[in-house]
Amino acid sequence: MNPGALLLVSLLSLFLAAMLMFWYCLWKQKTEATPSTEVWFALQEGQTILGVMDKTEMTCFCIGKSEEHVHEEEDTVK
Repeated sequence: MNPGALLLVSLLSLFLAAMLMFWYCLWKQKTEATPSTEVWFALQEGQTILGVMDKTEMTCFCIGKSEEHVHEEEDTVK
């Protein structure tokens, strides 16, 4: 067998082996939702997100009604 055909056959067999391993890993992969994709809360009517604090462990939200946290602006320019 000439070297070109031997190289082609060996590359094809390596490609097929890699594809079989790839598909096998995909079939064995769990398809359940991870805890980070679950929705833990929903906003009630009239609520809004007032602030967000992002940490490496979690993301924290400050939720409330916007009219509770709105203060009258003082006239500072005279």
